Amino acid sequence: MENESYTAASIIVPLRAQAVEQREILRLNRLLETIPAGFEVIIVDDGSEPTVRRYIRNIVEQRRLQGQVVRGVYLRTRHRRFSLARARNRGARAARSPVVLFHDVDFLALTKVYQRLLIHIREVELATRPEHFFCVPVAFLTEEGTEHFLTHFEASEEAWCFRKRHNHPHERMNFLVQGSSCIVTNRDDLLAMGGHDEGFKGHGAEDFELLHRLSCQYPIAPRPPEYTRNMGSGPITEYRGFRAYFALYGEECRQQGCTLVHLWHPKRTEKGYYRHKQNFKRLQAVMERDVGKVCSLKNGGRSQIDPRKLLEVY
Repeated sequence: MENESYTAASIIVPLRAQAVEQREILRLNRLLETIPAGFEVIIVDDGSEPTVRRYIRNIVEQRRLQGQVVRGVYLRTRHRRFSLARARNRGARAARSPVVLFHDVDFLALTKVYQRLLIHIREVELATRPEHFFCVPVAFLTEEGTEHFLTHFEASEEAWCFRKRHNHPHERMNFLVQGSSCIVTNRDDLLAMGGHDEGFKGHGAEDFELLHRLSCQYPIAPRPPEYTRNMGSGPITEYRGFRAYFALYGEECRQQGCTLVHLWHPKRTEKGYYRHKQNFKRLQAVMERDVGKVCSLKNGGRSQIDPRKLLEVY
């Protein structure tokens, strides 16, 4: 088995499922088959049904016997509301690599994209330079786009390259998020600042709150006008609002060809999963509290990005 001390980064994958036939389990298996050596994979089972938990334990053991560095973290939270913030925090604490990457079970890319990502993590020296944290851009596909992508994926072909944002086929992609929840950061630095805020329940805005704190520690550019405003998930056409600011942290990664896709799925029906109204209200309160504060200058010489370049190709 590969020596776990040689993994450059830990990929944290939270999930909860009620049955082994669910889409999430299929996508987990595909993801495990795709991620290359150099990564540790930590599956955080946040309260799945016992049959699912046993199944995940079995596939973890099988992958380990095949030499993959993968571990399971099992939370006794079946009777509590699912929490991405909680699951991501538990995964980060369990990680044994110096860098952690938060990865939804619906994200995917070819193996060579993850290999580019490993190279990028090493080039920016994130294991020792926490100021170089970044986001991996994620293209949210339509149902048609997901079918198209998976057809090419099975043939080990990149359906299209995301280095030029203005060339995206709109019938196949809803939108591109550069400042995504796929945050890549120094593990010790993340734990020192408390990780994700577990006051955010279910799904929605917990990633933006973490990006807000990280960006206050390590600013990449002057904040835009109306920084606390949520401009929506559509294309960024002006440097305004927090989404435009956080998108700067994914710009370099996109240029390296490291964009992931989010595979389409029907809207989840679990009670309490989507809490966008409550969570974005909480996010705005946090941002408005901090907006008058001067950001730290602990960027350690990190290159500043001109926000105008972000808009040139949208």
